[in-house]
Amino acid sequence: MFVRLAYKYRLYPNEAQVPFLENQLHEACDLYNAALQERRDAWKVCRKSMHYYEQAKQLKPMRKEGLLGLANFSCCQDVLRRLDKTFQAFFARVRRGEKPGFPRFRSFRRYDSSTFPSYGDGCRLLDDGKLRIQGAGRIKVKLHRPVEGAIKTVTIKRDVDHWLEN
Repeated sequence: MFVRLAYKYRLYPNEAQVPFLENQLHEACDLYNAALQERRDAWKVCRKSMHYYEQAKQLKPMRKEGLLGLANFSCCQDVLRRLDKTFQAFFARVRRGEKPGFPRFRSFRRYDSSTFPSYGDGCRLLDDGKLRIQGAGRIKVKLHRPVEGAIKTVTIKRDVDHWLEN
């Protein structure tokens, strides 16, 4: 039996890294809202529902054209997975007869995290106690307790006035 543990560590980005991290969250939020709008339009116009795989196929051409500003491709896929999970939860509530609450657009102020779904792909904890993030460089991390086991995913989270790494 496997047990998943989540550790939170505080990040200390420098003045040049904070705007980069903010921009990455803004780009992820824009991608989320654009994918949601695409799903809504597909249903209104064609009465066709879209799924994760249909939207994920569009990511490579979008990145090639320069329409996506996210530094890591896996983060883009995770944004689409997050939207897909939102729709799955919506349809599950509809089936159970609960008040469903259709998925809503996200404000930049309410979109606070970006996930690297596979450790080592764009994000890696270095031996000197720093976290290397693709595009941002090395960010100081306060490792107040040792990491036990293998790291699977890394989530960078903006919290009130500081940054966290899960």
